[in-house]
Amino acid sequence: MTIHKKIRCHKRWVILFLLTFFAGLGDLQAENSSDEIFGGQILSMTEEKPPLAPSNDPRFKDNDDGTVTDLQEGLMWKKIDLYQEKKIWSSWEESQKLIESFNKEAYASYSDWRLPTRKELKSLYEEDKNIPWKYYWTENVIHIDPIFGYSHCCFWSSELYKKKYAWGFNYIGGKDYPSMKGGGQYHLSLSTIRPVRTVN
Repeated sequence: MTIHKKIRCHKRWVILFLLTFFAGLGDLQAENSSDEIFGGQILSMTEEKPPLAPSNDPRFKDNDDGTVTDLQEGLMWKKIDLYQEKKIWSSWEESQKLIESFNKEAYASYSDWRLPTRKELKSLYEEDKNIPWKYYWTENVIHIDPIFGYSHCCFWSSELYKKKYAWGFNYIGGKDYPSMKGGGQYHLSLSTIRPVRTVN
């Protein structure tokens, strides 16, 4: 066998070994999904959640088309946020494109969706309303009306901060925060979007 054939043969064995190894690793992770970190994240995304008791707050109206109207503030919100729907975060810059897509598709028959202001995001924060929120091994509480379901914690606003940042809002503590617009490779802000439109 020539040296070149030996090298090609060796490469095939290496590739086969790696494929087998990573396949086994995936099985091992699945079997040990109770692991504090890996299992916690899997459960936070996939575990079956009990129905939330409605607040019956007359402030909110479910329009039965994927939107909720806040009668107090005169705003219409997307009922399910992007993380609830697709299990993904987005950077602020990506969020602009997502809003464009919502308008192009005329979500719920409307084409004037936008990112909310910090004030509008804060208007949904209600400390006496509690929705459990899990991420990895942590468990916190989201303070938002249960009409929005098992909401994500952190949302982008339309407002910029300096040159490279934009403001977000956190429904665990009820505070806004600046985060890099680009989000970084792993979107460390953990932010998502809930599109809104003005109704009056």
